Amino acid sequence: MSENSEEKSTIGARLKAARIAKSLTIDDLQQITKIQKRYLIAIEDEQFDKLPGDFYVRAFVKQYADTVDLDGNSLLEEYSDELPTTHAETYVQNVDEVQLTRSASREDPNTPAGRVRNYLPTIIVTAIVVIILLFIWFMAARTHTTSSSATATSSSVEVSSSKKSSSKASSKASSSAKSSSKKTTTNKQTIKANGSSDTAYTLTNGATKNKVVIKSTKAAWTSVTTNGSQTWQGTLTANGSHTVTLPSNASTVKFQFGNAVATSVTINGKKFNFNPNNSTSQVRTITLTIK
Repeated sequence: MSENSEEKSTIGARLKAARIAKSLTIDDLQQITKIQKRYLIAIEDEQFDKLPGDFYVRAFVKQYADTVDLDGNSLLEEYSDELPTTHAETYVQNVDEVQLTRSASREDPNTPAGRVRNYLPTIIVTAIVVIILLFIWFMAARTHTTSSSATATSSSVEVSSSKKSSSKASSKASSSAKSSSKKTTTNKQTIKANGSSDTAYTLTNGATKNKVVIKSTKAAWTSVTTNGSQTWQGTLTANGSHTVTLPSNASTVKFQFGNAVATSVTINGKKFNFNPNNSTSQVRTITLTIK
């Protein structure tokens, strides 16, 4: 095909050709972009009236283009005459609607419930401080009682020989050293595959909030879902990186890589080898269980 005929290709044909060149099906694209399959097909067929609105036409076309390694902004500009026009007022209206919805969901601070909500953090902090002070007083009283009892008892018991005391001290020190060594070994972070699977892994002895760094040598789409809720998704540029700090209650993390071959991941500074069998599949879904 000549360069002149390629320039005359429609936007739907350009996008479809780029998708096929990356060996992606419509189902793969739906999984990566989270755009419904029927909308992706409508974009390729240039049936833009089947999309929810003019705003979504441009947004979905740009996301489609970026996923298949095309420049979404350039493509929108090149085919601006073929795409529905979205005015700035539309964006302002959308933002206002979102802000109105969020404001409506908040509690009115002038109502009794709102005032209670405002003072709730102070009440909680005060209660915690009182509990801590009571605990300290209880421990101090208990220690004083135990010390007095020990003093009264020691006055009527003979002191053991120095050799026996030395032996017990040595034994206790040895036991403490072994316990410390065992604890150090146990607390080492490990990431292991679940059996023979190359898509399911388990992380043990990680941090309270595990730090995940995703890097890519080429443009690659990636998403991170924690406990069933999406934490982050985006397209990394070539040699780009993104850091995700997982919440402390994270138990299951699902990674979706649009270009797994070009992507690398570290967790708390240690490499996560999520592709040990060197699979050439670009689209991969990895599940990580945190214990």
